[in-house]
Amino acid sequence: MKNLILKRFSIVSLCIVLTTLFTVIDATAQADKSGNPKISSRSVVFIAGGAVVPSAGSTLFRSQGGVYFDFHTSSLTPGDAVSLWLAVFNNPEFCATSPCTPADFGNLAVDGTLFSTGGIVVGRDRKGVYGAYRAVGDVTGARPGVGTGNGLLNPLTAEIHIVTRTHGVASMDPATLELQLTTFFGNCPPNMCTSIQTSIHQR
Repeated sequence: MKNLILKRFSIVSLCIVLTTLFTVIDATAQADKSGNPKISSRSVVFIAGGAVVPSAGSTLFRSQGGVYFDFHTSSLTPGDAVSLWLAVFNNPEFCATSPCTPADFGNLAVDGTLFSTGGIVVGRDRKGVYGAYRAVGDVTGARPGVGTGNGLLNPLTAEIHIVTRTHGVASMDPATLELQLTTFFGNCPPNMCTSIQTSIHQR
């Protein structure tokens, strides 16, 4: 009799656990569809070597309509023009590695796009603050010839990299400076353009 009671108790307990688990999973799925943002915060690292950038980080807000990010960094070179880029990999499950890399832009199944999100001239404090919103389907600032160019299609599940890129000393010529702040190879040459930092938000 005692064993029968224990068996019934175990079965009831298991049912409660499974019911709770399925409720949590369903609630998570509903949260993704509710329009409430999914928020993630990540560190910033140097692309060369992978060390964490001090006093730096990014936050990504995802919703069904698009993504918003803010990005704070340090250890930049004073006087340099530093642009910021948003790399979107809509289907990261098709990337060759995890996280995705620039090589995955060549895979059409990944459906990737690289966006310019503006830039700054670095001050003496060596810091940089950026922020932008990208709506689903908006291809403004997409770099031609990189990825599919379809833009952000899966804001809740895409893998998103935020990347700083130096263009060397900021030009005194306004037209050249505009190119440095908004294009991938702006003023390079004669300057040297290099992607220097990244912050990666996987789904």
